[in-house]
Amino acid sequence: MTTRFATSQIIERSFAVMGNTAHISVVDGIDADLDFAQFRLIELENLWSRFLTTSEISQLNLSEGAPVSVHAETIRLVKYMKVGRQATNGLFDPTLLPALVANGYGRSLVEPLHITLLPGGAKFNQPLDMVVINESSRTISMPKNLTLDPGAIGKGLAADIVANELMQREVAGVCVNVGGDIRCIGRGNDSDSWRLDVASPFDESLVGSLRLQDGAVATSSVRAKTWMQDGVMKHHVLAPDTGAPRETFENSFVQATVVARECVWAEIFATALLVGEPRNGFAMVDENDLAALAVGADQKTIRSSSWSRFDV
Repeated sequence: MTTRFATSQIIERSFAVMGNTAHISVVDGIDADLDFAQFRLIELENLWSRFLTTSEISQLNLSEGAPVSVHAETIRLVKYMKVGRQATNGLFDPTLLPALVANGYGRSLVEPLHITLLPGGAKFNQPLDMVVINESSRTISMPKNLTLDPGAIGKGLAADIVANELMQREVAGVCVNVGGDIRCIGRGNDSDSWRLDVASPFDESLVGSLRLQDGAVATSSVRAKTWMQDGVMKHHVLAPDTGAPRETFENSFVQATVVARECVWAEIFATALLVGEPRNGFAMVDENDLAALAVGADQKTIRSSSWSRFDV
């Protein structure tokens, strides 16, 4: 029988989920904690994946305006989509799925047999105020021409959910990393905190390191997911106004890393920072009491004024 806390140690596990690799680290835990984390992440993927026709997100996207019964986690996800778009003045836009499919990302990059189904007439850059969430009946209703893409926000929220649920299992600390969306709580790999590295989007070098005790970090990059369409290289970061992959200029960011209290917010603002104008992005970060590190197309690294609070 395994006894908790006999010695202070970190147990870890990596596995494929949500189109990425998840890495779970638990301080003073047991294998059952890792089993639980893996089960929960797979469960959330089954609820939210746009590539699974049985997921609640797919059912919502194909609902043609009819209310759909969903789990509490999906209600939470859609709530964050609505407030995240508002908080970033539309730079974070979860309604871009039709444009993403039109640009060639309708099929999973890791499971090619899994595809995205869209209703006829689906449009991108749609208002979210007509999305009706009924918490008492646990249903969501959406207009016929609107679809949702959990994308990276799903990874961030999943990291938050699983990290908090692991701590309820009386472990001393956790770090849940879902494809680079990372939530840390409690004791870690660096005494009472977690030390994390930020890799360059251009090579294997590091552009920064940080230390977190109870917080989150997320990275968004135009170089993370790419594919070819009609001989043209495309990526998954779309401009909300045009629905096209965001163009890269000499002074634009190609990668943005944001530190926040929760991973879902770190991902929302990392996406917004990458999509928006570089000269305005750090003001948005400062206004929301966040920290950020961005890498430009010229390979130069820029840090927000508050990054030093976490810098190693």
